[in-house]
Amino acid sequence: MAQTAALPPLVRGAWYPMTYEEFERWVPHGMHGEWWDGEGIIFVAPTEEHQWGAFFLAELIGAFSRLFGLGRVMIAPFEMRLSEGARPEPDVLYVAPEHADRWQGKRLVGPADFVGELTSDDTAVHDRERKRAAYEAAGIPEYLRVDRRRRPGRFDFDRLDPDGRYQPVEPDARGRYHSLVLPGFWLDPDWFWQDPLPDVNRLLLQIAPEAYRRYLAQLLAESAEG
Repeated sequence: MAQTAALPPLVRGAWYPMTYEEFERWVPHGMHGEWWDGEGIIFVAPTEEHQWGAFFLAELIGAFSRLFGLGRVMIAPFEMRLSEGARPEPDVLYVAPEHADRWQGKRLVGPADFVGELTSDDTAVHDRERKRAAYEAAGIPEYLRVDRRRRPGRFDFDRLDPDGRYQPVEPDARGRYHSLVLPGFWLDPDWFWQDPLPDVNRLLLQIAPEAYRRYLAQLLAESAEG
């Protein structure tokens, strides 16, 4: 009888050689891990700062998307299958409506349209180098990296140019970074350095004031009718 190869110990923050099938058996349900080019890792447990930042970004993009009937947002751990050798689990990913067929139950098969990563001690180099190269090669239009480990932190926003290469997005005169994937949506890096993080409803009144006021008026009208 053939014996199953022993899996590596469940040590966070260390890369181990393994097949993807072994990786799927190795990572406990609910833990955040990734598999790249024949190696797997279980990430170190995230800090509060990391998680608050990821939830804030996902909540803000998700609320804006619902307001305008755009695509859907997912938060880690959720696999994005880019190729046979790249199966990352981004902190936040957004998929436009025209690519909704990429949602395949347990994973996203194909690239997201926007990816956001909140930097942590064990992912800083990985996010900046390996992931950036893989996301560029996969054609992910916009890639945001936010480092909240200090205040103020670092905010890197890349967008594919016509040649398919990432170029830094330049802020407008008020320091705001505008997305093309989500038309009308913008981010102010200063939001991420606040403690506590800003209220998403108040930010929507800044980003899309007319649309959000109409939305609130409609909710109040429907509540009064009920």
